[in-house]
Amino acid sequence: MRFTQRLTAPGAALPTAWLWVLALGLFVQLTGLLFNNDGSRYATQMYLLLFAPALLLLLWRRLSLNTWRQVSGLILLCLLAWVVLSSLFNTGSAKDLAYWLKICGLIVFYVFAVASLVRHQNAFNVLLLAVVALAAFFAWLTLYYQFGVLDKPLEYNKIRYFGRLSELGWRGLADLKHPVIAGLYYGVFAVLLTYLFVGLKLRVWQAIVLALGMLGLLAYVLLSFSRGAWFSTATGAFVLLLLFPNTRSRSLIGVGCLLMLVTAYLFWPEIQKEMRQGVSNRDLIWDNWIERLPEFWLAGAGAGADFQFTFPPPHKFSVIHAHSLYLQLWYEYGIVGIVLFALLLLSLLWKGWQCRAQPLARLGIALLVYAMVAMVSDVYAIFHRPSPYWVLFWFPVGILLGVQPGNTKERTAAG
Repeated sequence: MRFTQRLTAPGAALPTAWLWVLALGLFVQLTGLLFNNDGSRYATQMYLLLFAPALLLLLWRRLSLNTWRQVSGLILLCLLAWVVLSSLFNTGSAKDLAYWLKICGLIVFYVFAVASLVRHQNAFNVLLLAVVALAAFFAWLTLYYQFGVLDKPLEYNKIRYFGRLSELGWRGLADLKHPVIAGLYYGVFAVLLTYLFVGLKLRVWQAIVLALGMLGLLAYVLLSFSRGAWFSTATGAFVLLLLFPNTRSRSLIGVGCLLMLVTAYLFWPEIQKEMRQGVSNRDLIWDNWIERLPEFWLAGAGAGADFQFTFPPPHKFSVIHAHSLYLQLWYEYGIVGIVLFALLLLSLLWKGWQCRAQPLARLGIALLVYAMVAMVSDVYAIFHRPSPYWVLFWFPVGILLGVQPGNTKERTAAG
């Protein structure tokens, strides 16, 4: 009886066993894409190690009403309900009601698991150390295998057009399928590593190890040649450094500015080529979206509906999404869906700001800003089965749902 009361009380601490279970499930979810070369195996691991335990814990805690009885929690539930309703009443929906109920249920279990673990700052920091270490290892391993074993040339034109990083290249490991997805995925871990560097007390050797890890992650993001990942990583890390006003953060801002100046001087011709690349013809897709806006602005085209667009000659190829999550969500779910999504983002940022005395709230803000920049041009879906985009978006949503004002003491690096 005493144990049950402890577990079901609002904001109650999790027993050690539950901490281990949730930490293992989240570890596999965050990094499983690196060591899994089979999508069905990854999904099975998620159901067994994360979703099933999260469901049991949610039921045990009587639906954990304190998690949802907050502005951002209520807006999230309303958004998920609208996704389900759209699939039920909009004939253009790509899947049936059962599919969207499953997807929305999995999202609820996931953000609840993250929010529950966030309330145990030490355990969550250990999890972050583990996932960042594995991601940095795979980043360095990819660089070694691609340019050391496969002996690919380190030349701008050859990498930019024929050798953008998206996979390890050995036995299907760390295969993210596309350079944009790979760059965004590893960029998240670069922001997480920045948090560990400026937010925790470190010895000299620990700082050196983290710096080496950051070098590998940033090199991978750079060589993915995903400009969305570049801007997202730079913006997310910069916001995080601003939220941690200590000597380390100020030093990193100075070093970063210096590196940008040196890079601009050394690689100005390459930077000009990237500038001439523009938005890679996304403007044509966005113009077509505006032309078709009267068709879907109110009710949307349907949950999961494809935004079909064929480029004019000489391109002659088609795309099935708007190449901007904001535009895609409006296309699928109409004005109600995009307004609820915007309110969710604003409410999460506001809550993070209110709880900014907590290091994890600052991390949540930075990761959400990272996602908001990435969603401008590169993310195409968040309401689908677990993918790298869950790491990008739903992970910071869970963090910001979980932080609570004044429940932990701030632990930051000494100035």
